Amino acid sequence: MIQIEFSAADIEQLHYERFHHPHPRVQQRAEAVYLKALGFAHQDICRIVRISPKTLCRYLRAYKKGGWKS
Repeated sequence: MIQIEFSAADIEQLHYERFHHPHPRVQQRAEAVYLKALGFAHQDICRIVRISPKTLCRYLRAYKKGGWKS
């Protein structure tokens, strides 16, 4: 499992971007990472966001590597 430490500011930014970012794919990525920050299991995130486990891992690795700007 991919371990990421989220600050309160990170979580607030993800919460905002999942509704307000102009690109729907970025909204989807923010939603997935936001749910991870809240402690949801990977299988639940995949079901809620309707993405594959590979896509979730790609989102999380990119976020871990470069933060929100990745």
